[in-house]
Amino acid sequence: MNFTAPTGDVVLTPKTPSLTLVNRGLYRIVRDAVVSLWDAGWQRPDVPVYWRGLGPPPLPDPNADPQFFLDNELDFGREAIRAFGGGPGANDRCLFGSVLLRVFAARALMEEDEALDLMDAAAAIYRSVRTTDGNLSFIDGSGFDVGPTEDGNWYGRGQSVFFEFRFSG
Repeated sequence: MNFTAPTGDVVLTPKTPSLTLVNRGLYRIVRDAVVSLWDAGWQRPDVPVYWRGLGPPPLPDPNADPQFFLDNELDFGREAIRAFGGGPGANDRCLFGSVLLRVFAARALMEEDEALDLMDAAAAIYRSVRTTDGNLSFIDGSGFDVGPTEDGNWYGRGQSVFFEFRFSG
């Protein structure tokens, strides 16, 4: 997969082994790439998906709205130099992070089979994915228990999918 920024200021191609940042910040470029993969891969338009950015999403009404929803979050981790070369600002660097996929089911359902299937479908979007330019790779995953929401109407399960993003800097 090649990723072209919406403004056309960054282009990743197989001939570009490392990303050079132009006009946009690293974190925004990574976020856009991760969300683009999600948008291309999520096949359940009947299940609302919220991306955490400015706070938690509003909780749907479990009696009137869909019985499931996802609350996804992109977390950035450490940055490291993978290789030196070419002088200042020309090192091969790597940014590590994770995509947290939280699936919530209405507690009134009293079963989690569909929620577990949704969690698998969400994780499969990123599982073993590496963009053709080699800049973004999803390398591992881990499940976690989310527990009930504060209002007690929703119960959640989660999956962390870990990535590394290579760039020059």
